[in-house]
Amino acid sequence: MKRRLIHLLVVCVLMVASAYTSMLASATPTAWAPLLLAIGTNGIIMTLMALGATRGDTIPRSLVITFVSVFVLCAGAFSAALLMSPAEGAGGALFFGLPLRTAIVVYTVGVMPIVVLPLAYALTFDSSTLNDAHLAQVRAAFASVQAAPSHHEPRHTETRSS
Repeated sequence: MKRRLIHLLVVCVLMVASAYTSMLASATPTAWAPLLLAIGTNGIIMTLMALGATRGDTIPRSLVITFVSVFVLCAGAFSAALLMSPAEGAGGALFFGLPLRTAIVVYTVGVMPIVVLPLAYALTFDSSTLNDAHLAQVRAAFASVQAAPSHHEPRHTETRSS
């Protein structure tokens, strides 16, 4: 699982890099670069979160579903905002007091993950953290390291008084 996630992370980084390269190297902006940047950036964020949630080379199914859903929603929101015609202005549509494209990005990319991701982690907390047996193994390993004789001489630092 970790290997797949690292490959996905590299693909997303390459997407972002190619979008930047296209925009910096071209005299005229390309239409696909902003979309590639929106998808690649969200992919990087969700892949890093999935790597952080990996335990023993597995991720709880509920977190996989959550990460994929948040990625699709956030990348979709950025893409929708980029693809919509810029009809904002004095007579443009408002959604909860914001121009439509701004509202799509603010509410889906800014607000929704703040609610969904902590809730997903809270629901999987017991299965994702150390149980009593694992905690006992960690304590036993620590005790054996503490009891083992040290083969290293302590380093003494010289202090000079001026």
